[in-house]
Amino acid sequence: MRNEYRTWMEDHVDEDTEEVIQIEHSEVICGKGAYINELTQSLLVENGVKVVEVSSIPILGEQDKIPNLWETVLKVRYRKSGKECKRSYFVTANHPAAAEAVIAEYIELNVEATFELVKVNKLDFNRVIKMYDTEKEDYEAGGVCKVRWYKCQIYSMVDSEGVADSKSAGMVSLLVQATGFERAITAVKTVLGKDEYTAHYNTIKLLQELTVVDVFIPEEKVSYYSDSELVCSR
Repeated sequence: MRNEYRTWMEDHVDEDTEEVIQIEHSEVICGKGAYINELTQSLLVENGVKVVEVSSIPILGEQDKIPNLWETVLKVRYRKSGKECKRSYFVTANHPAAAEAVIAEYIELNVEATFELVKVNKLDFNRVIKMYDTEKEDYEAGGVCKVRWYKCQIYSMVDSEGVADSKSAGMVSLLVQATGFERAITAVKTVLGKDEYTAHYNTIKLLQELTVVDVFIPEEKVSYYSDSELVCSR
């Protein structure tokens, strides 16, 4: 009735701190809907799975669950003020229902309001560029400035041996966090310029401020930068 997994732990060295941490890995050993014969039964037992839920009804369809970034738009009514407005959050999840569950749990624990999910929309971003969280918190707590999210589209062309390769050219969509338009552009140029192995010819075609409140995305999918190190051209 559901996937059964084997799990194991592996040591991982943090490149920044050189600290050794353990990461849990898993893989499916018996997929949902699989027929349990002697071989699969033996495989399950060998991996510590002793009880499974089964059905006599064959499962023919399978939902394609691939991690994506989803825009979740909610109608929020604040209990104290009675004010009603729409709020947008970006959430990483395997499917729309999972995105709804993630944002519902977040609102329940952090916002005193009644809310209704009105839209879930799949997003397509090649990269996420984000300011360091501590720097963002210091800025906003001190009232220095408000940190916003921007959609940036660039035309990128790869140069592997000093000659631009038009076959590798194309549009790239970025999600950028910054304190303003100029700093968003500089953040994109700074982060993309850190690539030591492949040169890129990048032309910014679009920079648009978004109304998204927050973005929930795994750390491994984010490129960080420090706002204090940006040098904006005049």
